[in-house]
Amino acid sequence: MSKVFFFFICYIYILNGISYVQAETSYPSFDIFTSSGDLSLGGSGYLNGTSLSSKINPASKFSRKFFSTSILKYPALITSENIGLTLPIKSWSRTLSIRHVTYGTFQGYDEFLEKTKKYTSNELWLTGILSKKIDDIPLRFGSSAQIFRSSLSNKEVYLLDFSFGTILEFKKNEIKIGFSVHQLGKSLYKKAKGSLSNKIVFSTSKRLKHLPFQLLIDLIKNGDELKTELFFGGILDLNNEIKFKFGTSSRKLKYDINQSVSNSILGATGFGFSYNLNSLIIGYGSFIYVNGIIIHGLEIGIPLK
Repeated sequence: MSKVFFFFICYIYILNGISYVQAETSYPSFDIFTSSGDLSLGGSGYLNGTSLSSKINPASKFSRKFFSTSILKYPALITSENIGLTLPIKSWSRTLSIRHVTYGTFQGYDEFLEKTKKYTSNELWLTGILSKKIDDIPLRFGSSAQIFRSSLSNKEVYLLDFSFGTILEFKKNEIKIGFSVHQLGKSLYKKAKGSLSNKIVFSTSKRLKHLPFQLLIDLIKNGDELKTELFFGGILDLNNEIKFKFGTSSRKLKYDINQSVSNSILGATGFGFSYNLNSLIIGYGSFIYVNGIIIHGLEIGIPLK
């Protein structure tokens, strides 16, 4: 037990030290959706992520070997294509993923407005997550490391960033409490300026005793803007095969000025479902921005032997 306590103290010390790293310029694309589950839950669900999630506590547990792939369609031909793999072993969970966002192909022009060659813009994340349950106590630790590349024409940014998390689970009451620190990184090599912004997430989930429903709440503090946002969502088990998901956030209250009634009600809201078809999991999700723009995503999970 003393070894566990020593490890815990060291872990908190590391988190406390690196959480004060401040950023010069944030990358909004780090909050982009890459999973239909993230869409469905409206940005909540850090304790209910998949291998493709950009919003996940790295201490999350994956108990099955799984291959997952997803595609999300944004307006203006922006596309997110992703693949992920979970490889649990004993009390360890291991996850690998490649997430890719393409912003399109653009016509280039020189200073005289003469056409030049076309160029593309895209971003790529290569991510690994490792987590483990601590013996004798209901606590999991986890960390993730990822290499990020952003490319615009001949300009590129390379970043290495880390995330750390803990999850305390009370199985009797079906409650989970999570804490995670995200986007702790530095530039590896760059031709364009930019750096990361820290993010601290407090999460909880509760499965109701008398209803087939799981409640998810996430409180997110963004270090660069010193603001705090509240996200909440839910998962309703309609039966053993179908789950309905929904979620929203406090962003609905911030950005609904001068919006239509429908946008005010539905803005910053996600909804979707997952269907278990003979162990093959098919997920679909949509998210409505406060300006009425809708994005859609499809995800497929295949169990591995």
